[in-house]
Amino acid sequence: MISRREVVTAGVLGTLATGAAASPAEAVQDGPIIRAGLTEIGNQLQELREQIQAGLISSSLDIGRVGQVKSRIEAYLKTSGKFPEFIDIGTSVFFDIYAWHVKQQQQISVTRLADQRLMIQFLFTQLILRWEQDSNYISSPYDK
Repeated sequence: MISRREVVTAGVLGTLATGAAASPAEAVQDGPIIRAGLTEIGNQLQELREQIQAGLISSSLDIGRVGQVKSRIEAYLKTSGKFPEFIDIGTSVFFDIYAWHVKQQQQISVTRLADQRLMIQFLFTQLILRWEQDSNYISSPYDK
C-alpha cells in the first residue's frame, strides 16, 4: 500500500523534475531573464509594502477632501488664533467627511438647519452642506 506522504512527495518531486531545462545551455540563457523578473517582482513587493505602511502610519486627516478641509481650518487657526465656526462644503466633501467619521468610528453629529440645509460637525467646526455649489466646493472658513 502507498502512503499519503509518498503520493504527495512523488507529486512534488515529479513537478520539479519536469520543470528542468532540456540542456545546460538553455538554463544559462534563461538565468538573466528569470533574475530580472524576480528583481521586478521584488521591487513591486517593496513598493506595495511602502504603500501599506504609509496608509497605516499616516494621519487619517490627510485622505482626500478631508485633508483639504483640514488645511482650510489650519490656515484660519493660524491667522485668527481659534477654530472657525463654519465652512460651507459641496456634496462630495460632505460624503467624504461622513465616511471619515464612519471609518474612524467617530460620533456623527448631523443636524438640519432652519433653511433645510444639513450641517455636520468636524473637529470644532460646523460644515454646512451647500448642494447648489460644485460637489468639491470648500468655502473660506467664517464666523457668524
